[in-house]
Amino acid sequence: MKIGTLKGSLLEYIIRKLLANCGFTNVLADDVYSFEKSGLFFVNGKGAAHDADIIMNPPIQMPFHYPTQIIFECKAYKDKARLPIVRNALGLRNDLNDFEIVTKDSLEKRKNNRRRAYAVETRNRFLYQIGVASINDFSAPAIEFAANNKIPLLSLSWFFSEEELENVNTLTQDIIDTYDEDSLKNTYDFFKDRNASLDEDKYQLAREFLSGENQIARIISFSDLVISYSYVGVLETGDMIFLFAESPDNVFAQGNNFRNYRAEIHWYGDRPNLWELEINNNHNNQFNTFKFFLPNRLFDYWGKFSLDKNVALDIKQQFFSKIFVFNRKRNLEVPFSIVNIDKEWLDRIRRELNGGENPAANNG
Repeated sequence: MKIGTLKGSLLEYIIRKLLANCGFTNVLADDVYSFEKSGLFFVNGKGAAHDADIIMNPPIQMPFHYPTQIIFECKAYKDKARLPIVRNALGLRNDLNDFEIVTKDSLEKRKNNRRRAYAVETRNRFLYQIGVASINDFSAPAIEFAANNKIPLLSLSWFFSEEELENVNTLTQDIIDTYDEDSLKNTYDFFKDRNASLDEDKYQLAREFLSGENQIARIISFSDLVISYSYVGVLETGDMIFLFAESPDNVFAQGNNFRNYRAEIHWYGDRPNLWELEINNNHNNQFNTFKFFLPNRLFDYWGKFSLDKNVALDIKQQFFSKIFVFNRKRNLEVPFSIVNIDKEWLDRIRRELNGGENPAANNG
């Protein structure tokens, strides 16, 4: 098996499991506009049928709007994902969303102004959002293009430790050639199966392989741990952040009814792109801390002002005033919580900062 093929399926599996953990669900093919063939999922567009690496329904749909389905293109490159990859995602989005079936018969019907039927295909329509997932980070032009065209980006580098990311990047052809071929093929099939469970008899070899002592098993073990503590947050701008809890016992995992939470947001001078969301649950005086990486476009913007603390406060106020956090199917009726920044705290910090006081020695 080629290393690129295996890494691609590994990335698909991790991203799919991350989204499923946050309440996203698999899309079912309708066998006309979308279909499955040879274990792959295809969606028809204007030009061709496209292989969707990952296609899922979000946990909640917006009213007065075609239902959304999200597709992630997975790119398992050792280097940064660059502009052409993200630009292709925009082309794919346009191709899928602009597709409509028009036949000779339907065109003939248009000649009759008294026709009883519309010359359009009767079907459930979807609005497709296309994202790009990568093992490593994205280049600056790719990030800028994605931000301007509202293309969600995902990178393992945003939530994998440096050591574990190195485990993925150092997985080479020479290494996988030492593994049992049948076990590797069964593991690949497991990664590609959108409904797979290691408990199934057909994945016995994969189950044994992923419970063994090998580099792929270590990667999966780490990703499972990180995903179990993670949540997807969406800003009002559409930017996506991943929140990583310090413990599985946290406000989002408790299955409460719909809640509004107040939060403070901090950053630390030794690693300014890693921010911290501290939530105060007023209902039981519980505090929970979640770490997240500041979206690259916001970090780049902040960098133009030499990481000025006042600009950091502006970013918190403008972009993080409200965060929608999908809570892993804990509440099927309202599958998200709303986190509001504590405005009183924010105003106090701003007054202290502009008044010459130092509210924190190394953070803001």
